[in-house]
Amino acid sequence: MKKTEIIETKTGNLQGSFERDIYVFKGIPYAEPPIGELRLNAPVAKKPWSGVMEALKFGPEALQPYNINTPRPYPAQSEEDCLTLNIWTPGIDNKKRAVLFWIHGGSFMYGSGTRVIYYGTNMAKKGDVVVVTINYRLGPFANLYFSDAHPNVGMLDQITALEWVNKNIELFGGDPNNITIFGESAGAAAVCTLMAMPKAKRLFKRGIPQSGAAHPLGYIQTAIKQTTELLLSELNLKSDDLEKFRKIPAVDIIKAVYKLEQRNFSQGIRLRFGPYVDGEILPQHPLKAINEGYAKDVDLIIGSNFEESKFWHMFFPSFKETKAEDLPRRMKRVLKMTGENEEDLDKVITTYQNSREENGLPSSPQDILDAYDTDNMFRIPAVRFADAQSKHQKNTYMYLFSWGLPNFYGAMHGLEIGFVFNQFFNVDVPTLPKKTEETEKLSENMMNSWISFAKNGDPNHDGIPKWPQYDIQKRNTIVFDKNIKIWKDPLSKEREMWNRMNLLSRF
Repeated sequence: MKKTEIIETKTGNLQGSFERDIYVFKGIPYAEPPIGELRLNAPVAKKPWSGVMEALKFGPEALQPYNINTPRPYPAQSEEDCLTLNIWTPGIDNKKRAVLFWIHGGSFMYGSGTRVIYYGTNMAKKGDVVVVTINYRLGPFANLYFSDAHPNVGMLDQITALEWVNKNIELFGGDPNNITIFGESAGAAAVCTLMAMPKAKRLFKRGIPQSGAAHPLGYIQTAIKQTTELLLSELNLKSDDLEKFRKIPAVDIIKAVYKLEQRNFSQGIRLRFGPYVDGEILPQHPLKAINEGYAKDVDLIIGSNFEESKFWHMFFPSFKETKAEDLPRRMKRVLKMTGENEEDLDKVITTYQNSREENGLPSSPQDILDAYDTDNMFRIPAVRFADAQSKHQKNTYMYLFSWGLPNFYGAMHGLEIGFVFNQFFNVDVPTLPKKTEETEKLSENMMNSWISFAKNGDPNHDGIPKWPQYDIQKRNTIVFDKNIKIWKDPLSKEREMWNRMNLLSRF
């Protein structure tokens, strides 16, 4: 292994490796170990160390239960050593390259910035940019509702990592004044949340939330309170037992979370550890803040995948397609979950049926149910966020990713990540596309858009049709597929229907 020269950062000396013409620094600690009194407390920036730290191996993942997406063999986990970041850079020089700062997804419960699909080598090499990925606290170590615990510490981890990058990235050939934060799913929601957090002001210039936004029904304290009550009951603790919670072995907490997940999943009860409005760290709902122009200086690309909700089919080995006679019953259930009136059932089904037929799209009962779920969780919240930001920032762009895996789950949740990072594999498996001439070409065009946007706030380049800025009059949206096109106000009938519905029209 060829090692890099020693880099003298503000927190100590680092030495990385030189791999495939890119300088790589792995497992850099940006905060003190969040253990003891720092469990469920605000992160403390990493104190300077002596000697030279070898940044040759990724740090452990944040503690989390294993799930269907966890790589095999299972990666190392740690509460003590999880707050680390990784850097890929084409040069250790003074070129001041654009920086892309990745926040991984996983429902704020799973994942890490060290998964193979997030490796920054290809993006750094392709665009002459610096790529950073991070780990941050997850699940009950990121957010629980104790009256005397610090709120939103997982989000504060991300801000602490951004602060480290702002102070040090120039030493790695990056420009601290040109940082783009991007992420997928929970990572995308984190991007939208950071845009509304006072402590994150001026730490980044642009944002790209992929398949996740500031959901109008999210960020409420009651959700985190309910999850906290369930977990504390499992641990035989009370709401004022924070000090006892800090002394429980971390593995026992994860075991309790796993038991709750297994017990509640079949009942449709989800544990929620994501950010919530606390009045200080996150003063108000991000969508309200964006509507009021709080992030008017932030350029934005936002979008979703065409068939997001098909991702969850793979969690049910005995999954069966919805039949026509079952659709009303299942639609009633999802309408209730989204707080809408059951009286709207016929209107909803008819709207989706007619729109999909008019646009030449599959319109089976399962397609309609999936489309509703996709709109509820991803597409409509993304549209709401773009509507809000475009009023204040002309450099707002919208995309729809519609390339689908053959014989699997279509343009499902998470599928676009491999295209953004140009990470492909030898076979098609859900969310991990196969390397072909077609996928390479689409990846090149998506990467070039992300890179161009990171550099100058404009995602256009010669490989795609002119991608217009988004506004609420035309709603121009680029469609990333085998053939890339611009679609004016895509699926407008569904969008207009959602505009007339109750809860998702807030703010």
